[in-house]
Amino acid sequence: MYKINEKRLLNEFFKILSIKSPTKKEGMLAVYLEEELKKTGLQVSVDDTGKKIGGQTGNIIAKFTPKFIKNNQPIFLSAHMDTVSVEDKIVPFMSDDMLIKNKTGKDILGADDKAAIAAIIEAIKVINEFELQTGIIYIILTVGEETGLLGSKHIDMNNIEADVGFVFDADGDIGTVINKAPFHNRIDIKVIGKASHAGVSPEKGINSIKAAAFAICNTSSGRIDEETTCNIGKIKGGIETNVVPETTIVNIEARSMHEEKLEKVTKEIVDNFRKATDEYKAKLEYEISREYDGYSFDENNIAVKTAKRAIEKIGIKPRLRPTGGGSDTNNFNAKNKIAINLASGFENCHSVDEYISFNELIKLAKLIIEICIFGER
Repeated sequence: MYKINEKRLLNEFFKILSIKSPTKKEGMLAVYLEEELKKTGLQVSVDDTGKKIGGQTGNIIAKFTPKFIKNNQPIFLSAHMDTVSVEDKIVPFMSDDMLIKNKTGKDILGADDKAAIAAIIEAIKVINEFELQTGIIYIILTVGEETGLLGSKHIDMNNIEADVGFVFDADGDIGTVINKAPFHNRIDIKVIGKASHAGVSPEKGINSIKAAAFAICNTSSGRIDEETTCNIGKIKGGIETNVVPETTIVNIEARSMHEEKLEKVTKEIVDNFRKATDEYKAKLEYEISREYDGYSFDENNIAVKTAKRAIEKIGIKPRLRPTGGGSDTNNFNAKNKIAINLASGFENCHSVDEYISFNELIKLAKLIIEICIFGER
């Protein structure tokens, strides 16, 4: 029977947390992790995604071949290196009730997603030390996840000889399996009116803000139905109060578990802006971008079955649930892999109140080991 080295796990986690790594500035953390993985006996490479996205480094791709290899198909484990913006120091500490927080109280902790990175590293070390029998394991540590899933969007998965993967990037207690996530479109709207002096000759102008507002008022937003959402997230228009605003930019997103619903909502948004610009004799320019594709797996999916079995093995009842958010999991599935997202134990991510229970971190390491032991069968 194996045993988690809890002190080593905690020290590794604190070390990773202390290296700040906001999106596109993951360079120092990547250097540290590359060396740490090599010392653990993995073959490690860094791809060229950093150059493509204007970041400091690319995705880390590592391959672990166990001493006693099981005749299983390879699997991959994944987490992301970047965090949301961080201004202050990150000084991790553990309270008397075993909660890990940022001691400064002024910024994030970064457990999203560094808890998963620490747990993956500890799991591989335990597999090595106790000579556990697993298949070949690939580890993918991505960049730019917090800003458009950039790392997984640009990664070449053709060299990953594993068809099934497990991403550890969901909040909440260990045991939750995210088996369904939405399709996501971004709609960037540009309404072009005509500038004129607001006090001398307003009738000669075409107010782009007014045209955009007309469209917005006629566009459904928020929760459209239980599977579909729309958010009018950003509006920018005009240059001064004494000028009829010529240009207004509106940035909108829409998500749905069903691609047909997403396309319907997207079309309605564009149609509403087209009607509004026609009404106000303005011009319309727009661009629709697919941020990521959705995925949906039932309980018979190989990744879901493997995760459920591993969760049960550590004494937890598995919980399947959908999410309205995206993760690297979406892009891996779009690249013809089978991947699911699993809870990593952190809470209140992206806020100064972020924390993770040390007990949850230990459970996460155990879960990863059990997934590796079971592998794909």
